Amino acid sequence: MRFTKLLFVAGLLALVLPAVALALRFTDESYHPPTGETGKPYSWSFTGAGGCGPALPYQYRVLGGTVPPGLTLDQSGLVHGTPTQTGDYSFWVELSDENPPSASWCRPSSAQRQFRITIVQGLKIVQTQSTLTPAIQNQPYSMQFTASGGGTQSWSIVPSIGTGLPAGLTLNSSTGLLSGTPTATGSYSFRVKVTDQTRTDVQTYSLLVIQHALEIKTGAAVGELGLPFTMTATASGGGGSGYTWSLAAGTLPAGLTLNSATGEITGTPTAAGTFPVKLAVKDNLGLQAAVDVKLVVAERLALIKVPLRAAKVGTAYKVRFTVTGGVRPRHWTILGAGTLPRGLKLDARRGQISGTPTQAGTFRIRVQVADKLGAHSSVRFVLKVVK
Repeated sequence: MRFTKLLFVAGLLALVLPAVALALRFTDESYHPPTGETGKPYSWSFTGAGGCGPALPYQYRVLGGTVPPGLTLDQSGLVHGTPTQTGDYSFWVELSDENPPSASWCRPSSAQRQFRITIVQGLKIVQTQSTLTPAIQNQPYSMQFTASGGGTQSWSIVPSIGTGLPAGLTLNSSTGLLSGTPTATGSYSFRVKVTDQTRTDVQTYSLLVIQHALEIKTGAAVGELGLPFTMTATASGGGGSGYTWSLAAGTLPAGLTLNSATGEITGTPTAAGTFPVKLAVKDNLGLQAAVDVKLVVAERLALIKVPLRAAKVGTAYKVRFTVTGGVRPRHWTILGAGTLPRGLKLDARRGQISGTPTQAGTFRIRVQVADKLGAHSSVRFVLKVVK
């Protein structure tokens, strides 16, 4: 009977104190955190035994020392994040029972221990942009991939992922150079993998192969002081839309402005001279092109009034008018009712009176010169023909 009572008491004690039979401690698995790599996600958990668990959840916190930069210890014991710096990092961790406990039978206790996590340089592809510079059909293309960390590296394209490389391009397994001449247009996606003796990194890329390179064509770039000016620039090829224009170098003549949406340079120049500029355009794919343009602003056209020397009947005569400024070609005319002596004529292209006069007298004429841009200037002259 006494033995039965002892068994009954022991059973009651087992029910009342189910989780305090063993001291709270870290498990053996907690003593060996895995090595992490910079730039690579890290996830690992501390585990405990004894105490009030596992019936009640354990709690963890850092007491001192330094957790690797980029990593965090959750209350659940999970160490996670992406390491950012190499090194050996020592820190103290406290393991405790749930506190305050959710069960009345639990008397919380704690345990502390020092741990070390080593972070090494991860193998990582440096070129992390997802979209590569577009390639042009039937033109050479190259893109150099590089990776930080690791030893001897080997490069490859992950098979059966995406569309694969464009026809005509290959990835050098030793150097990581993507090169060749694409033979077909289209949008391509592929994954590049680099490995060394123990580590791997993979990046996904997209590459567009377009038909023509981005090009610029410009119209006439000659203006005249005080006259409205327009120079038209057009872009073709590339992405075919979303063009944005800018000046990559140089300064426009005073009075002129560039329209960033259309590429037109317009205005009324107020300064004469030669103005070299570099006109640039960027399309919706980020492709860029530039062209050197020499803007010339001529002085305003002016016919100079210089007295004409006298002519003589029966004697060959030639005189040429003097003009400044303007833009060639020029065109010459005689205005109004005035006429030249018989035997003389005006060369409309050269601005020259020539011939052999056959009548004497005083002849009053108004001569006008006009240039390519529509500017004009006129002056009255007197031509005497003597016998």
